[in-house]
Amino acid sequence: MMMATFYSSMMITTFCSSMMITTFCSSMMITTFCSSMMITIFCSSMMITTFCSSMMITTFCSSMMITIFCSRMMITIFCSSMMITTFCNSIIITTFCSSMVITTFCSSMMITTFCSSMMITTFCSSMMMATFCSSMMITTFCSSMMITTFCSSMMITTFCSSMMITTFCSRMMITTF
Repeated sequence: MMMATFYSSMMITTFCSSMMITTFCSSMMITTFCSSMMITIFCSSMMITTFCSSMMITTFCSSMMITIFCSRMMITIFCSSMMITTFCNSIIITTFCSSMVITTFCSSMMITTFCSSMMITTFCSSMMMATFCSSMMITTFCSSMMITTFCSSMMITTFCSSMMITTFCSRMMITTF
């Protein structure tokens, strides 16, 4: 009986041991399968992430290219408008005076006009001074002629007066211009 009991317990122990080993192996297989699944999922997510990243990079690059293209187009349009403005400045300046560039251009034109008018004024002033000096010389000449001959001096004085009036009228016209 004792031997039978011993054999029975050995068989049960062996059976339990084999069951434990089987369970352990099964759990290892399940663990391995789960691990491989996790690795697969991780790899898939990495691929998806990489794909998404590449898509983002592609999108960013495309947007950069579009931005660069648009910038070039804007620069081209701006340059074209400047060329047109330069070529047709008498017509286009009025339309585009709101822009700073044209405002600066208009300001420079105004300064140029002001400088030109100053030059004309200076020229007119110098002409007036020259005319005044000439009239003084003529007056001196007339005075000497008056000392020599009264009649001659009267005729020359009348001529000089008419010349002075003509000069004054011309001066007024130049000043008005």
